[in-house]
Amino acid sequence: MSELVEHTDSGKGDPQAALVHAGNGQTPDMLKMYQDIYHQLTGRTEQIRKRYSENLLIEFTEIEQLNYKICQLFAVHNLVASNISVAVFYIKDRKEQFNSFEGFKTYNANSASPTVSLVLRYNFSIIPANAKRPQEYVVNIRLTSKVALFKQIKDEAPPFINGSLLNFLTGPVVEVTVDYADYVIARGFLEAVDEWVAGCKATSSSTFLRQIQKYSHFIPEFLQISTAGVFGYCAYLVAPGIVSGADEAGNLAKFVIFFMVGLFIIIRLAWIFAKICEKAIDNFPELSYVKLNRGDEKIVDEAKKSKKYAWVRLVVGFVLTIAINCISSYVVRLI
Repeated sequence: MSELVEHTDSGKGDPQAALVHAGNGQTPDMLKMYQDIYHQLTGRTEQIRKRYSENLLIEFTEIEQLNYKICQLFAVHNLVASNISVAVFYIKDRKEQFNSFEGFKTYNANSASPTVSLVLRYNFSIIPANAKRPQEYVVNIRLTSKVALFKQIKDEAPPFINGSLLNFLTGPVVEVTVDYADYVIARGFLEAVDEWVAGCKATSSSTFLRQIQKYSHFIPEFLQISTAGVFGYCAYLVAPGIVSGADEAGNLAKFVIFFMVGLFIIIRLAWIFAKICEKAIDNFPELSYVKLNRGDEKIVDEAKKSKKYAWVRLVVGFVLTIAINCISSYVVRLI
């Protein structure tokens, strides 16, 4: 799922005025002329940003394809000058900078530091059709590895922060910003990224899981209340037979003590098992990554194993909760 976020102006004023007038019968050529005049008079550029939340599986070949699609657009326009830089950000705030994509191709794949994000930056000047002077454009594309960023945030976050919030903090997988003078040209770069995202390998994102994560903090309370209700109902059914007889007062005292201690133990056990379920749901990893080196391969393998363990913990937690309810009701009936 992608989201077109905003149009912004890098300066003051109303840069959209030309667009408004163009909607009142002006031709596209007149629109380009208005935009060119505005850009030359003010020196301002506008910005458009788009974000993608798809769980992409990005490797070096996908990055090469993305660069190829962007460079293809350069050939469509009258390119005056261009510059490409690539920045790779690692866990623990390390960074590696390349001043060209050719230099990035010499990247050391033996590095043990997992990649958190990669930023492709394209600076270029073109002379659009029906324009005499060059216009400057900047395209920034940030690719984020969710598995690496989740690990980094989890290692640095306080222990009381739950996993669902950490997943939210990982943000979009792909974010594109274009600083432009001509909106039509800028849209061409966004469409190129759209096409690239659609062609990338991806894992499906569970809407059901995201909805459960919003309310996972209610699971311990719900299971404690339901467990106490089952235990209390069973005790209510057997109470008449226990308190009757010759030693009614003694039996009642024993029953009350058993009930209070048993209720405390059963509620605590239910809370422990429910927390296992909650953590399994909150920490369920979303498999989305940028895999460039051995460190990335290792952290991706860990994420795949963590996903399997999360399912196991979830099933075990619910089974234990059901089992403790059945056992407690059975024990009460034996009294």
